[in-house]
Amino acid sequence: MRVENLQSLSQIFDKQPRKTICIVNLGFGAVGGATTEQLEAIFAKYAGFERAVMRHGKPYSFVRFRSGDEALVAYSELHEKPCAELNGKVLFLEFLTHMQFAYLADRSSSANVNEVLGESKGLFYIADFITEDEEKQIMQHIAEESQSADKWFQVQERFVKHYGHAFDYHLKHIGDPAMAASLELPSWFRPFIRRIRERLPAYEAQPDQLTIQRYPPGSGIAFHSDSHTAFTDTVVILSMGTPVQMDFRKPAAGCPPTSIDLMPRSLVLMTGEARFGWEHAIRMRRSDLIDGRVRERSERWSITMRTTNRELRCTCPYSALCDTNDVLVRRLRQEKRVK
Repeated sequence: MRVENLQSLSQIFDKQPRKTICIVNLGFGAVGGATTEQLEAIFAKYAGFERAVMRHGKPYSFVRFRSGDEALVAYSELHEKPCAELNGKVLFLEFLTHMQFAYLADRSSSANVNEVLGESKGLFYIADFITEDEEKQIMQHIAEESQSADKWFQVQERFVKHYGHAFDYHLKHIGDPAMAASLELPSWFRPFIRRIRERLPAYEAQPDQLTIQRYPPGSGIAFHSDSHTAFTDTVVILSMGTPVQMDFRKPAAGCPPTSIDLMPRSLVLMTGEARFGWEHAIRMRRSDLIDGRVRERSERWSITMRTTNRELRCTCPYSALCDTNDVLVRRLRQEKRVK
C-alpha cells in the first residue's frame, strides 16, 4: 500500500469481518493481474456477492458482499490459498470498512480532507419552504390517507410509505408495485413540485416516486447514498415536525462529517456530487447538541421525492457508492432487455 502513502496497514485493514474484501495482490492492468470478469468468476459462487471493483493501474482490487458474514465465507476459503481460476496464484485478502473501501477505491489526487459541502457541490437548503398552515394541511392529508389505504412499512425504527414506485430496502432497489400505497404521486403534493421549480429554476426533474417517512423520537437512518441506478441525479427532502441534524460525509476524501440543521418546513435538494459522492444520515439518538445546548427530539416527518432511473445505469466516478455493476442491477438490466 506504499502507492497510497499509507505508513501502516492498520490504517486501512480491519480484523473484523466486513462487507468489503481487498485482494491486496491482484489488480487490473498490473503485472500478474486479472480482469473484472475473472474476479467475478472467482467470487460469484459465494452467497451475497454483489460486485467486484477494479481500478486501472492499481495493484489491488475489491469485492463487495451483502454482509460481513457472507464475506467471511469467501475469505475463509480463498485467503492464502492457490486459486485455480488464476493458474494457482495465491490470493491475499483483507477486510475493509466502508470508509476504507471508498478511500482506496475512489480517492483522487485532489482529495481534500477539509472539503465543504454546499451549493457548488450540489446541496441546496431552503428554510421555510412551506408555511405552518401548509405543514398542518400536509399532515392532515397523510392522516386521512392512512385511514383509507394504509401501507406503512417499518424499516428499523422508522416507518415508510411509498407512492408512484415502492423501494425495497432488502433489494436496495425499486420494489414490487403492490408495496406502493398508490401508483400515482399524491395530488396534494403537486403544487409544491411547481414551487421547487420556482425557487430553484435549475430543477428540471420529473419526479415519479415519493416516500413519506415517520421518525419516532430516537430513530434515524444510517449513512447512505440513495441507489444510483434506482433513481436519477436529484433527491429532494421536505422536513416536518421536530428539527433534526442531518450529517453528510464524503468517504472518498476521508474528511470528517459535516452537519446541517434541518428545521421544520425546510427543503433540501441534492444533485451532482452531493447526490452521488456524499452520503447522508440521521443519527439514532433522542437529542442533538446545537451550539452547546441539548435539544430534545420529538416526532419527525419527511417527504422524499425522486425520479426513477429508467436506464438502470450510472456513470459517476464513485465506485464504492455506486451500484451500477452490482449483480442484481445487471440482472435487472438483462430482464428489461428481454421484455
